[in-house]
Amino acid sequence: MKNLINYYYNLLVNDFKKVDDRFIFKIDGKTYELVPFYGDINEFYKNYLTIINNNKYCHEVILNKDKSLLTFYGNKSYLLIKENIYIEKNVDINEIVNYDILIRGEYELNWKKFWKEKIDYYEYQMNQLSFKYKSLKDSFNYYVGMTESAISLLNYIDDSEIDYYICHKRINYKEQLSEFFNPVNIMIDSRTRDIAEYVKINYLNSNMDISEVYFYLDRLNFNYIESILFLSRLLYPSYYFDIYDEIIQEKLSEEKIYNIIKKNTSYEIFLKQIYSYLRERYNIPEIEWLNI
Repeated sequence: MKNLINYYYNLLVNDFKKVDDRFIFKIDGKTYELVPFYGDINEFYKNYLTIINNNKYCHEVILNKDKSLLTFYGNKSYLLIKENIYIEKNVDINEIVNYDILIRGEYELNWKKFWKEKIDYYEYQMNQLSFKYKSLKDSFNYYVGMTESAISLLNYIDDSEIDYYICHKRINYKEQLSEFFNPVNIMIDSRTRDIAEYVKINYLNSNMDISEVYFYLDRLNFNYIESILFLSRLLYPSYYFDIYDEIIQEKLSEEKIYNIIKKNTSYEIFLKQIYSYLRERYNIPEIEWLNI
């Protein structure tokens, strides 16, 4: 790996550490990461330029000797990322809101399509593997139902009226700013994506209470469509499916799913409180099972 980095980037690496499938090293006090890339490189580069052109910081992408973003190694494509700024701090909701940039252009909300395809895939997978994962089998239909509620809400909005912002594929619990600024994690989406994911994961980890959520919702001034998108995103159980994936891939033991399942009742109460707030303020569509 040292030879590859030296050959493609003319960087002399004395030592590096491997974290999962990332290669991390330091030169002159700056941290570099060679990270695997999956997806559309043209879309990635367009989003990267959008951030730069709007004077928002993200880590720098280093071109290789061939002036290419991607370097291929072991049947994988990689990007080299350079961290020009390092701040030892967790992401908070203020960081998320301050990073918001309204983007002009034609974009498409793909939540409904993505969630439907994901559920179809998981249902097929569960039919094949349910004998092996009893806890996943017993809990699976509950979270499919949550996803179906999230999808049904999206039928009440006009996609052409959605405002799009710089967002992130995922906001993780206690995420460091170094990961928040990683351009590989950047995408264009409704601003409710990042806010809902932050609220969801922090509430589930007992790091946020309902009064804090009310406080931020009062100040975010969502419009009608954003209020529906926000609730839909809270309903979608990304936290469950993330762990589900790691269990199926044998990265986690099946017991880890209990940490999620045991929070179902408290999270339903939380959802009902948010739903009541949004219904009173924005007159969002009725969801019978969320009525208090």
